[in-house]
Amino acid sequence: MTETINFTIDSEDVKTFEEQTGLKFVDGMKLLMDNLKYGGKLGLDPFWSEENQTLLSQAIEDAKNGRNMHEHELIEVDE
Repeated sequence: MTETINFTIDSEDVKTFEEQTGLKFVDGMKLLMDNLKYGGKLGLDPFWSEENQTLLSQAIEDAKNGRNMHEHELIEVDE
């Protein structure tokens, strides 16, 4: 069963939400409702967390500047 919910929110708040999360506002609300439905056990992908993005940015800078780069033999994976 589905419900339609209508509410008013400032368009700048919607724009800010979408810019900061990369999600459409309605998708963010669906994620919030799913999170509540499953007892708060859902979360956003940790890849996009501020902490991980900082680590990735530093790794990219290091690679561009030749820092913290190490050669190693190829690792073969048997499937």
